[in-house]
Amino acid sequence: MKVNHYLTTATCAGLIVSLNFLAGSPSEANKFKKSNSFPTSGKVLKLTNGDLMCYVEINTSGKIYQLGADFDICNQTKLLNQQVRLTYQRIKVNDCQSIEPCGKTKLKNLIVKMKLIPQR
Repeated sequence: MKVNHYLTTATCAGLIVSLNFLAGSPSEANKFKKSNSFPTSGKVLKLTNGDLMCYVEINTSGKIYQLGADFDICNQTKLLNQQVRLTYQRIKVNDCQSIEPCGKTKLKNLIVKMKLIPQR
């Protein structure tokens, strides 16, 4: 019985060390989260209609983002080179190898609204 206790303790300790190693330090985990965040505003550089969605190129403080958007967003060409506030929504998008429908979808955060930020 004592052996099982030591084995369990050793196994748990090894598992904790392994999980900590895989997760990295807390600061690294925060960096990863931040790099996956979506900008809430920026300057619209480009609007491109794609097969699965509209693609928006945004400049936020010198960093360029390529973001997915609802197809209607690509019609808002008057917002090119303007500062906008972005609103996102999780939308199902086709997840096939080609543009042909295959019945597979995935959820993506897409821009559904761009609102002009008035300049002072």
